[in-house]
Amino acid sequence: MNDFGPDGRGWGSREIEYDLGPAGPGKSIIVNITRAVMVRIMDAENYVLYKAGEDCRAFQGMLTSSPYRFRIPREAHWHVVIDPDTYSGIAEFSVRLLDDSTFDD
Repeated sequence: MNDFGPDGRGWGSREIEYDLGPAGPGKSIIVNITRAVMVRIMDAENYVLYKAGEDCRAFQGMLTSSPYRFRIPREAHWHVVIDPDTYSGIAEFSVRLLDDSTFDD
């Protein structure tokens, strides 16, 4: 799973990285956006590979609606990487780690 940009590093030079620390089942990552953005969510091991330009595994794609909820599937140290450059300008966004108990499921 790799989507390297023209610089060979990743999506772009303006990427914003969030180090969310350790978390596991019972927690969710919430991403709020003002415009569509590219997002990559990965554990620490894959984040190191990503930063080195190596093949890595990540939950990734274009977010087009907000809020987006990603339920953490396993215990790990989690990172979120967002490319704020969009076709229609710069997006504003926020990333939070919340307990699943705060949601009405």
